[in-house]
Amino acid sequence: MLNKFYKNYRLLVDTAIIVVGILLLKILVVESLSLEFFSLSSLFTSIIAGGIFIASILLGGVIADFKEGDKLPAEIIAAIESIYEDGLYVKKLRESFNVALLCQRLNAVIQSLREDLNMNASGRKAIAALSQLSESLLEMERLGVPANYIVRLKQEQSAIRKAVFRIYHIQRIRFIPSAYILLQTFVGLIIGLLIFTKIEPPLDGSILVAVVSYLFVYILKLIRKIDDPFSVGEKTTMDEVSLFLLREHHGRAEKTEDDSPPVQARARKNARKIR
Repeated sequence: MLNKFYKNYRLLVDTAIIVVGILLLKILVVESLSLEFFSLSSLFTSIIAGGIFIASILLGGVIADFKEGDKLPAEIIAAIESIYEDGLYVKKLRESFNVALLCQRLNAVIQSLREDLNMNASGRKAIAALSQLSESLLEMERLGVPANYIVRLKQEQSAIRKAVFRIYHIQRIRFIPSAYILLQTFVGLIIGLLIFTKIEPPLDGSILVAVVSYLFVYILKLIRKIDDPFSVGEKTTMDEVSLFLLREHHGRAEKTEDDSPPVQARARKNARKIR
C-alpha cells in the first residue's frame, strides 16, 4: 500500500521532504543565529515572476515531446497488429508459411523495446529484432505473395522503426539543457533569498518560504520527469508514458490462430484479393 502510494505520489513526497529541509534550515539555523540580512520588498515579486516565466518556457517544450511520445506506443502496436493479421492471411493462403516464427519475431520487437527502455535508451535491441522481420517478408515473397502486398508490410515495418528511433531520441535528448541549468540556479537563488530575508511575523515568513519553495522545487522535478517520459522499473511514477498496450500485446503474438468471426472474414476477403 505504501509502495503504491509512493510510486503514484513520488514527486509530491520528494518535494515535501526538500521543503521541510528548507524550513528547518531557515527556522533552526538562520533565524536562531539572526542571519536574516535582507528585507522583504516588492522586488521579490518580480524575481519570482521571472522564475515562473522561465519555468513555463521549459515546461511547454517538454510537454510537446511528452505528447508526441504518448502516441508512439499506440502507433507501434497498430503496425504490429497489422503485420500479425496479414501473417494470418498469408497462412490461410500458403500453408507452408511459418506464421509462428513471424509471431515470435513480432514478440521479440516488443520485448527488446522494453529492455531498451530499462537500459535508459542505451540499447538498440529493438532495431535488431525489427530487422529480423525482413526474413518473414522474404519468405512471403518466395511463396508467391504479390509484391504490392510485401511493399505494404515493409511500410509497416518502416513505421515501427521510425517510432522506435523517435522513442530513443526523446529518451536520450534533454530539452535545452542550459535553460534547465538556468532554472535550477535561479530557483536556488530565489529560495536562498527567502531563507535569508527577514519576514514579520515569523510564521508568515515560514509559510511564504514553504509555498514558494514547494512551487519551484515541484516544477523542477516535474520538468525533469516529463523530459524522461519512458522511464520503467523502480523509478516509475504515474507521469510516464503508459506502455500498457505493449504489455497487453506481449504474448499475443505467440498465438497463430484466431477463431473470431471478424478475423476469419477479413482473412477470406484478403485471400480473394491476393488470388
